[in-house]
Amino acid sequence: MNDLVLKVASSKEAHWYHMDGTPQHTIESAKGGQRNTTLRDARKYGLFPSVTGIDKDVLTNFGVSKWYNGVLLEAAFTLPAKPSELYDEFCERVKLDADQFGADARKFGSKIHAAVDTFHQSRDFQPEEELMPWFSKYKEWFEASIEEVFSSEKRVVNRRVGYAGTMDMVAKHINYDEPILIDFKTQNVRGKNPNFYDSWIRQLAAYRECVESRPMVMSVVINSKEPMDPFEKLWTEQETKTGWDVFRRACEIWQLQRGYFPGGEE
Repeated sequence: MNDLVLKVASSKEAHWYHMDGTPQHTIESAKGGQRNTTLRDARKYGLFPSVTGIDKDVLTNFGVSKWYNGVLLEAAFTLPAKPSELYDEFCERVKLDADQFGADARKFGSKIHAAVDTFHQSRDFQPEEELMPWFSKYKEWFEASIEEVFSSEKRVVNRRVGYAGTMDMVAKHINYDEPILIDFKTQNVRGKNPNFYDSWIRQLAAYRECVESRPMVMSVVINSKEPMDPFEKLWTEQETKTGWDVFRRACEIWQLQRGYFPGGEE
C-alpha cells in the first residue's frame, strides 16, 4: 500500500444511498430538474456516502494521478500553442482536452458495466454494435470461467461503519471452490498487463465487509484500448485485510472531517 496519501477534498458527483440501499445520487432542485446530492442533503435524509466517494475524498491514488499526468502531457504535446495564445488560455485548452479523454473513458466503462450487468440478467442480450468486439471477449471469458451468478449490481450498506455502494458481481468461478466477489474495471492497457491499483482492493474489501460469508475478492480488467481476453487478479487475504484496514480508517477520517456519522449501528 504505497500509492496513497491523505487529502481533504469533496467529490462534486458523489454517490449517496439510503439505509435500504436505494440510491440518491441526485436531488430535485428548487428551480426544477435534478442537481447532485450534497452533504447537506445527506444530513437531512440520513444518506450513506459511497465507498468510491470516501476513497477519492480522503486518499490520493498516485497510480491514477500518474496516469492523468500522462494524459495531460500527451494533450499538451498534440495541441501546440496557437499564435498569440496566452499561457492561461493554452493551459485551459489542454486541460479540457485531457478531461474529455477521461470523460470518454468513463463513458465507455459505464457502457461496458451496463452491458455486462444486463447480460448477467439475460444471456441472450446483445449490446450496441460498437461494444460488440469487447462484449464478445467478455462473454467468452464468462462462459469459460463463471459457473453461476449469485448477484449482479447489488447495492449494499454497512450501517455499522457508515457507507454504501454497489457490488458488480458475486459468482462461482470455475477455478475456485467458494463464491468470489468480482469487480470489473476498464483500463487503457499499455503493455502486456494492466495496472492493479490499491484503491481497487480497498473498494473490494469494503464491499466484502457487507457480505456475511466474507468471500474471496477478484478484479477483472477489460482492456478499453482493444478487444482482448479480460485480465484476472485474485487478491490475497492479506491484501484484502490491509485494504479493509486502510479503508476503515479513511472512512473514520471522512466522518471526522465533516462531522457526519451516518448509521452507527452495532
